[in-house]
Amino acid sequence: MIANGDIPSIIGDKHAEHKEPFLKEIAHVLVAGSGAIGSMVAWQFYRRDPAMVSVLAGGERLERYRADGFIVNGERFDFPLSPVDGAGNHDLVIIACKAHQLDAILRDLGNHIGKDTLILSLLNGISSEQTIARAYGEWRIPLAMIVGTDAWHGGNRTTFSKTGTIYFGDAEAGRKSPRINAIADAFSRAGITHAIPEDMKNRLWFKFMMNVGLNQVTAVLRRPYGVFKEGSRVPEAASLLEDAMREVIPIARKEGITLGDDDIAEIYRTLNTLAESGKTSMFQDVEAGRKTEVELFSGTVIELGKLHGIPVPVNALLWKAIRAIEQSY
Repeated sequence: MIANGDIPSIIGDKHAEHKEPFLKEIAHVLVAGSGAIGSMVAWQFYRRDPAMVSVLAGGERLERYRADGFIVNGERFDFPLSPVDGAGNHDLVIIACKAHQLDAILRDLGNHIGKDTLILSLLNGISSEQTIARAYGEWRIPLAMIVGTDAWHGGNRTTFSKTGTIYFGDAEAGRKSPRINAIADAFSRAGITHAIPEDMKNRLWFKFMMNVGLNQVTAVLRRPYGVFKEGSRVPEAASLLEDAMREVIPIARKEGITLGDDDIAEIYRTLNTLAESGKTSMFQDVEAGRKTEVELFSGTVIELGKLHGIPVPVNALLWKAIRAIEQSY
């Protein structure tokens, strides 16, 4: 559950380990995964420079996008498309799919990863970078996440009122490699809000803890952010949220990550910035009858809990509840 161990290594000559610092300016970005986050990020690049971005697509989806375009906040955009069976020379690939789609996306990217291509993963969880690194090399992929967006997606339509912030950085605390500077420069030119934390690994676990509580509890309760926000908070919902998140804290400690009450308080501050009617991605999945990312959240907590001898009864219950919901579609 922690990582997709069956993805084959597809590193060939052009994917070989990079030996020199990345100094090239990022001129073109390929977005792989065109759901809520992918479409929103593509829109952010496109509105500043249409030539700077394209979206990976194949088969029926490629034809549908050609015919219907992308509807973002009610307006149609015809983002440039990069066919899966084509080839491209992209400086940065941003992967923004669901976890269960990652293996297929990595195979689809085979002709689109050049010898200097960097990769940024905006997937939930704490394991996607490991999976991508096995396929294309660790040097390409810093840690990353997106926080504070309320993006919603259905069909070819995406809506949002907040684009959030993309956090990224090297796994080693305090380090800032040339690839980080290159990505930051590209985001700055596109007007994308971003931040480079001093300890990115800690921030990745922070979001993981937030998702373990927020995504799963909203999916089970089928309620939006409002049940956790100041002024409309439902005490029982908030208690369940905290119980699920607090099971992550001792596991994180065993993994060398420090989380605590201050981080939970920060999660509430983030929630207070979101629309009361906003919905997590897992809540959206449940409403639409789609596969959820429960394996990334309670699945990972359960697995790591067993590894470290830490009981996680709340996440065990959430796992059963969400799997039952999935099987009842």
